Amino acid sequence: MLTVTVRLIRFVGWIALLASCGVLIGTMTWELVAGFEDGKPSWPTPRLQRLLFNTFWMSAVATAMAFVLAMPAAFALVQSRHAWQRHCISMLTVIPLVTMPSIFAYAWYLLATNPHPLIRETMHLIGWNSPGFEPLHAAWVFATWLWPIPALIMVAGFKHLGAGAYRLACVDASAIRAFLFGALPVMRGPLIAACAIVFILSAIDSTVPPLVGAFDVWSQEMKANAELRQSSSFMIQRSWPAPVAMVLLGLLAFPGLRQMAAWADDDQTRDTGENPLISSVVWGMAFVLVAAVTLFPIVVFIVEMQGGRGTTGETFRAALWSVWSYGRATLVVAVCTALAAAALGITMIEEPSRPGWRRMLGHTAVGLVLVTAVLPPSMIGATLASFYSNELISPREHWNIYDNTPLTWITAMLARFAFIPVCLMVLLNRRVPDGIIAQATTDGADRIQRLAHARLPRLWLPLTASALIVACLTLSEVAAGVLVQPPQWSGGSLAVYVDSEMHYGRRNQTIAMSIMMMAPAVLAALLLPFLVKLSGRKTIHGRGASEKNVLPLR
Repeated sequence: MLTVTVRLIRFVGWIALLASCGVLIGTMTWELVAGFEDGKPSWPTPRLQRLLFNTFWMSAVATAMAFVLAMPAAFALVQSRHAWQRHCISMLTVIPLVTMPSIFAYAWYLLATNPHPLIRETMHLIGWNSPGFEPLHAAWVFATWLWPIPALIMVAGFKHLGAGAYRLACVDASAIRAFLFGALPVMRGPLIAACAIVFILSAIDSTVPPLVGAFDVWSQEMKANAELRQSSSFMIQRSWPAPVAMVLLGLLAFPGLRQMAAWADDDQTRDTGENPLISSVVWGMAFVLVAAVTLFPIVVFIVEMQGGRGTTGETFRAALWSVWSYGRATLVVAVCTALAAAALGITMIEEPSRPGWRRMLGHTAVGLVLVTAVLPPSMIGATLASFYSNELISPREHWNIYDNTPLTWITAMLARFAFIPVCLMVLLNRRVPDGIIAQATTDGADRIQRLAHARLPRLWLPLTASALIVACLTLSEVAAGVLVQPPQWSGGSLAVYVDSEMHYGRRNQTIAMSIMMMAPAVLAALLLPFLVKLSGRKTIHGRGASEKNVLPLR
């Protein structure tokens, strides 16, 4: 029965891949071939050049800031004395990644427009309201949202690459200097990949810049073109240096990503002795910094609500009604997207010895998922909306999948976030003990039976964690959701509604909804360490299972 279920899940995974990434790339390719206009200037206009320049330096500064914010957290995670210390910082690290980026921007927007003399003078002192520096403000907000990416990659890189160099450097230097000048240089491949990811995410996001007044950036131009239903060829032809830069960054990150994919399950921290542990004071300083950056929006929201009209209870009751009205449809889409992403992750689990054509098909599928992950969300939403709203697919005079179902919405979310379970499964699949697979083969298991009975029992916990992250990200997605939410199906996107309310200014109900939007992120932060711990126990238990029958085939 389990084998039949896995076959069905893999079939669903292929359908989900074709309906999301396949349709997206196919439609974009068709529009590029059929709609590219000859005679247009081959170089962007002066206005677009200014937008691209602002975008590139904004993303570069955001990457540098995120890297600086990540180092204390990463250092504390690898050097803490106690497990509870690592768990505290780990939970705080997860929260920003699955939180709406506009929530961080809205907190700064509230401070920038606060009439209190002390706050107004403080914001003036740090130059927040200075004209011309809006991209710099956006860069800081991006850094407070994206710093967990380099932090987590630093931690993984330290375990697999930097631990030995760090211990050697500790002979002649302090722990901090050994980490900075001993461990980090040998992790340059993964760290370059992390910086490239942060740069790309900063460049393509269109929710943060308008809340800090940075309208002259490339993502805002893409958003405006997408809302006008412009084709992919039009958007790319007008600002082709940005997509080219994204592709080059992807190529720059590829060696580091390939290096991470080849990491074995064993790490250096078990081979060459124990790390010199940091003091509680150093850990406390890192914890305070991480907590201040992560919980900053919540603190601002609580302070701002104290000066509003009405009681806190009344405000939250009104906000809860809005969340319920819009949240039901969003929750359905989040659950469906998470299940589809998990199915796609299972579909990408293959054996190294698979035939050449199957290996090529798997690599092509993973490539499709990675390409769509770096596309601007507005372009993803506009392209999928253009395809599924076509008269041949969704006739207007009848019930159709575009207007009356959340299919387009789900495919857009899947195109954006499917890379998480896919990359995780491709990476962790390499760590399933070879002895267990060999024993399963000896017991007569075919490829699907080995997947169902030998691989999935050791991968389902991280797969569940990745699906939980996809669900949280879907709940908070705005840029593509605003273009694909169905007009006649159970309300719109909660995240789109909250984001649009933020632009109306200081309203206690909007602040309360922003606090509620962080609840899934906090829940994910509480659950993920538990799932990772269970996964680690299951992996250790699985290492000794190669001497036993692992399949109930007889």
